[in-house]
Amino acid sequence: MITVESSGYFTTIQDSGRAGYRHLGVPVAGPMDRMAFDLAINTLPFYDDTCIFECTLIGPRLHLRKALRFVVTGATTSVLLNGVCVAMNKVHTAPDNSTLELGRVQRGIRSYLRFEAVLDTPVVLGSKSFYTPVTPNNCIQKGDSFGVQLPLMLPTKNHEPITLDQDYIDEGELNVTPGPDWAILSEGQQTKLLEETHIIEAQNRMGYRLSGTIQTDTNTLLSQLVLPGMVQLTPGGKLLVAMADCQVTGGYLQVLQLDSKALAGLSQQREGTTIVFKIQPT
Repeated sequence: MITVESSGYFTTIQDSGRAGYRHLGVPVAGPMDRMAFDLAINTLPFYDDTCIFECTLIGPRLHLRKALRFVVTGATTSVLLNGVCVAMNKVHTAPDNSTLELGRVQRGIRSYLRFEAVLDTPVVLGSKSFYTPVTPNNCIQKGDSFGVQLPLMLPTKNHEPITLDQDYIDEGELNVTPGPDWAILSEGQQTKLLEETHIIEAQNRMGYRLSGTIQTDTNTLLSQLVLPGMVQLTPGGKLLVAMADCQVTGGYLQVLQLDSKALAGLSQQREGTTIVFKIQPT
């Protein structure tokens, strides 16, 4: 049993995502930073379950009734096991009746906590990923408890720390390819979009809003498919980047598409950060 003693700032449960329901208007959801997510899952694979805690800015404090192995990846944060700081990107074993706490992030904004166990949380439309109104809650709450399915035997030896280049976490240059509506922009608009720096004004799991204005004479188009990583240009000239919980369709101009590494990197950037787009040959 895992009991939430403190929920942190915004902690959700995510798995690989809710595929196959976009035609019903349901986003895929899943992790914001898939690189950190995949690292945690591959470090502690357990059956076919990819359930994980995604912790934003300040992590949770959890009471672990039974011994559990765990790993923390993603944004740099303090990890306290029974009050003792332990390393990220390394598998640890928490003994029975332990307290595990993730503190405030120091680099990036989203950390990932993976247990070697199956979390007993509802499967909705084939996924455990939190997303309201599909799931009852959008984040964990103090007092929540989760049953766990444990491995038959806990290994007696921990893994060595994982080596990972984490420069993507604060990379300000994001690789992109032209989006479906790139050709609608004038040469001057394209140049401005690529040469100017953009400041993150607001962000959440649905998307990122960037500063600046790129004037366009084109109003909204017929609704079309929206994918995570798509850079959209509104009629008012604002830039929006679709993220994991983005709406499935929209009528804004789709001018650029982030690659997977850029999407993971952007998900670790906070408000006030400056970014630039670097277009890649197609």
